[in-house]
Order: sequence, then structure tokens, then C-alpha cells
Amino acid sequence: MSTRLPSLNVLTVFEAAARHLSFKNAADELCISSPAVSHQIKVLEKQLEVSLFKRLNRALELTPVGQTYYEEIRGALKQLNQATNRVIEKEERASFRINSIPFITNSLLVPHIQQFQNKNPDLIVKITSQVQRTGFFLDDTDVAIRHKKGDEPGLHYEKLTPILITPVCSPEYLKKQCPTNSSELEKFRQIQLSSDKHSWPYWLSVREKNLSPEEELCLDNYQAVLDAVKQGLGVAMGYLPSLVPLLESGELVLPFPNQICEFNSLYLVYSKTEKSNPKIQSFQSWLLSLIESLWSDKIYLSESH
Repeated sequence: MSTRLPSLNVLTVFEAAARHLSFKNAADELCISSPAVSHQIKVLEKQLEVSLFKRLNRALELTPVGQTYYEEIRGALKQLNQATNRVIEKEERASFRINSIPFITNSLLVPHIQQFQNKNPDLIVKITSQVQRTGFFLDDTDVAIRHKKGDEPGLHYEKLTPILITPVCSPEYLKKQCPTNSSELEKFRQIQLSSDKHSWPYWLSVREKNLSPEEELCLDNYQAVLDAVKQGLGVAMGYLPSLVPLLESGELVLPFPNQICEFNSLYLVYSKTEKSNPKIQSFQSWLLSLIESLWSDKIYLSESH
């Protein structure tokens, strides 16, 4: 068997493929093509003279050797990444890296993160926002905020709050479409978030509604969706309780009152091995307290069923 150490690039590709159990998802994370991932895995298997994956018809599994290799190298890759970051950044204070879905970054973290910073002045807080899930171990992420629970064996998911969904629009748009104050909006322009293909069909199925939007506007980030709704361009799916302030201020209204249903949950995610880390405990305590103070007593939460 060859004793030459595989390249760091090949090991990085293998770690991503093993974590996702998907060449496609690994390719998306690493910004390369799926065939490139497959090729790198074959190179590694040839060099090690072992099979690392079982390639099934519609699935990918690690072989026992592959599982052992993955568990042993992922910690080493994380250590290499951390050491490199320390050398490059030359930080005197410790970093606390938060990865969050963009809308939560804008609506919850940015307006309030200074409170956490004031309680932890020794930390340099760094926030990255992306819809795609972060490569937790390689990106040196301390915590992530996700809108759906995963099944990664090395990660702990702490439920923060249920996510409730219901359509929202501007009061001007509702008045324009329903000048006679009819009970529900029937014809409307749907403003669709391109990365969310499931909430509208789910809401329609739960509420047993058969609606056919006259037009559709598709946007690639939720802040742009909200801006379009506020300008009276149509109706979008609203995610509660994060939109409660806009509903309370009157900037947005519910065209289908009391038609709210639960759709996934919001989670704080971190490595199980870091569960007792003081900075993670501090952030979790602060975030849960913040959500409790902002959202726990809102009437919209009690209307779901």
C-alpha cells in the first residue's frame, strides 16, 4: 500500500462528500462540479487502495473503512483550518463565528448582536449569511442557525422556536385587490422566494385552498421579497414569528386571517463536542432569552392550529 500522504485538496473533497453522503451536495459546497468530486474520490481510493464509498442506485454510503477514515481525518482538517486562520488573522482576541440564514441575520442578529457583544467583550463576533448549509468542521464555525433539523451525527440541534407560515401583503395591496372588504383575497400576484419551493404548496394543502395566482415574481433573497411586498407588488409567504414586528406596525397584513400553520422550526446548531464550551453556552442562553422576550407572547403564535 502506498504511504504517500494524500493531498489536502483531495481530503477536503472526501470530507465534504462523506459528511453530505452526496457528491452533488459536496460539489455545491466546494463550488466545483459533481464529476470533479467523483474524480477526486476515485483518485483517493486508488491511492489508498481501498473503497471508501458504496455507490448505490440513488444513494451513497460510506464503507466501514471509509467511515473510520472520515471520523479520523475530519478533526485533523478542522485543526489545520483553525491553525491557518490564527496565523493569517493574527487575532489577539478569540473569534466567535456564527453562520445564519440571511433573513434571521437581518431581522434578529444584526439589530441585537451588540447585546451579546457587550456581555462578551473578549470575543470578536463574525457572522456569515447563506441559505446553503455551512461545512461545519472545515469552516471553523462555532454555531449555526438553521431552519430545518438535520441528521448529522456530530451536531447538536437546539430548538429555538417553531416556524409558522401564512401569506402576507401590504395593506394598500389588500385594499386595492379587495375594495369591497371581501373576506379573503382571491386574485393576486405571488412573490416567490426562489430557494423555497415547499412553503406555498404545504400551506395550500394544509388549509385546503385552491388558489391560482395571476402572476408570479421570483426573487432570490427574502429581504428582496419583503421589499417587494411592502411596495405593494403582491403577496408573499410570511415566516412567523420573525415578521411579527411588521404585522404589529401595520406595514404588513394577513390577507387570510387566522390561516397560520407550523412549518419546520428554527434551530441553533453546534458540535456535540463543544456543548460545554462557555462561549457557546453564553450565546445559546442569550439567543433563547432574546427570542423569548421578542416573540413568546405574540398573539399570532396562538392562532396556529
